[in-house]
Amino acid sequence: MFFKKDRIHGLEIKHIIPSRLNEIEKDKLFKEIDDLIENAWGKFDLKFLENHLLKSTLISTARIRNELVGFCSISKKEIFKKKVYYFEFTIIRNDFQKLGLGTRLSFLALRRIMLKNIFQIIFKPIEIMFITPNIRVLAKVAALADFVYPNPYEADKATGKIIPADDETWEMAQEIIRLSDNPMRRLDKDGLVLHGSYASMPWLLYDNEQIPWHSDNAVNNFAKHYLGYGKKEDKEFIVRARIGMGSLIRYYFRDLKSVK
Repeated sequence: MFFKKDRIHGLEIKHIIPSRLNEIEKDKLFKEIDDLIENAWGKFDLKFLENHLLKSTLISTARIRNELVGFCSISKKEIFKKKVYYFEFTIIRNDFQKLGLGTRLSFLALRRIMLKNIFQIIFKPIEIMFITPNIRVLAKVAALADFVYPNPYEADKATGKIIPADDETWEMAQEIIRLSDNPMRRLDKDGLVLHGSYASMPWLLYDNEQIPWHSDNAVNNFAKHYLGYGKKEDKEFIVRARIGMGSLIRYYFRDLKSVK
């Protein structure tokens, strides 16, 4: 199996390139991930999972005593002649949630991508995109990235509003949705708010006790304004970020736990 290792709080993290796995290794990993997704989110169509997992560029897994407790998968896409690393999934087993594992696992996967593209980053940032309803994840990315939209730290402190997305970001976000398995979802240019992702999975919408509130009230006002935090609305952000040398330096000189 082709992988490299990191560690988080006693968990072993493996960064796996799916295309380099043999069929037995693929089947074993796919079965483990299918079971984990069913535990955390519910049952998904196997063909859907195969397309978004085994055809991805990188899968980062978290294990304890060889038992899978979380994973993150990233695919490389071409959006309007730009190479974009798109986060397909970040899922943590129910009994390991609320520990910050998902965010740290995603950032370790991103670090692997950054290091692989270190010479490119010197001259030109890499593009990443992902979809999330989690304001803490977005805030961590915003604190490290050279550019991010939507950026909660650029919101008006009183209203939580930001300026609409620039045309290029807006077009890239629309293309991501057009290429998705659910292309008819509504997307707002103001904040890149995506509607209707959880129509078939309403149990995944945040209850009041599940909302990932931020330590900065201005960031929370941003989430309330755009995602309706506290109202159980079916909304999330499409995020575009550019990761360059500045991001890499900030990553290595800041503890992710301190980026709240």
